[in-house]
Amino acid sequence: MNWIINDPALSVLATLFVGLVLAVAAISKLRSLDEFQGVVDNYRLLPGFLVAPVAKLLPWVELACAAALMVPPVREMAAWVAVGLFVMFALALAINVGRGRTHIDCGCVRRPTSKSRIGMFHVLRALFLAGVSTFIALSSLEIASVSLASWLIAVAAASMLAMLYVAADVMVGLPNSRESRT
Repeated sequence: MNWIINDPALSVLATLFVGLVLAVAAISKLRSLDEFQGVVDNYRLLPGFLVAPVAKLLPWVELACAAALMVPPVREMAAWVAVGLFVMFALALAINVGRGRTHIDCGCVRRPTSKSRIGMFHVLRALFLAGVSTFIALSSLEIASVSLASWLIAVAAASMLAMLYVAADVMVGLPNSRESRT
């Protein structure tokens, strides 16, 4: 089992995957900043005067974190920032699920006519991403020691995982078939 944890391909895969998730989330929020500000407000966790600054700053933090994950000297710090982002997101989701406010949009990946409702799926997904980010922060990665084959495997796997991540988000946002019939 120890060989899996020390495999540089796994570290590259995790780093690329989290970087892609953060970049996709940030870019989609930046494309619809006004709508994202409404999402942040709808969580009802921040005082009104903080909603706009947080909504404007958060996508840039996500994008900077995604980029910093690819820079070896700041990779570990960026991974810890990602852990913080994902844990805060999981808490925000869990608080609203606990309040019974599952009708709100998660704000994960913006798309036209978004109908994503929050639930335990979103909480667990955010915690999973925090766990992957923790793995990144704790794993050492010597870029020079990664073979070309490991890079190719990691890039392909990270791309597939990111597509599955986005597909799951889209599927959760599809209208309920029972709601469509009424």
